[in-house]
Amino acid sequence: MIEAPPDRVRDVFLVVRPGPVGNGNASLLRVLPGAGRFMGAANLHGGPHEFTVHYGTHPGGTVEVDPDDGRFAFQGGYKFRAEYHFTPHPKGTLLTYTAINVAPPEHQNRTTVRLQFRLGAALKAGLRGSLKRIGRELGCRSYPST
Repeated sequence: MIEAPPDRVRDVFLVVRPGPVGNGNASLLRVLPGAGRFMGAANLHGGPHEFTVHYGTHPGGTVEVDPDDGRFAFQGGYKFRAEYHFTPHPKGTLLTYTAINVAPPEHQNRTTVRLQFRLGAALKAGLRGSLKRIGRELGCRSYPST
């Protein structure tokens, strides 16, 4: 739950354009559980709705954004996709987060892929931290809802 109007959330977290990731550009990437700390040196190529994330000269993932529908997705490599959906709520904006295993079927049972999705507790803790950073950036309360 983010106690800020959807338009405010959209204006801060769903603005994505080519260039360096940072304040005012793909800010949501900086609060991704487990990955945000690596995004400071990332650059986005493409647009307006689909981007490639580059770390130096190498592509390292993709971003899809639909501000009108309140959607943002990041896919890193071939096994993990994080989807964020911001929707209006009486208290402000409800954030729905989904982690998806997108590894090819022949890879889904590999130990490294399965391990990533068994770390549910760590992912939930990371999402709580992300909500705190989102709240700080917006200047409002944000917390997990039930």
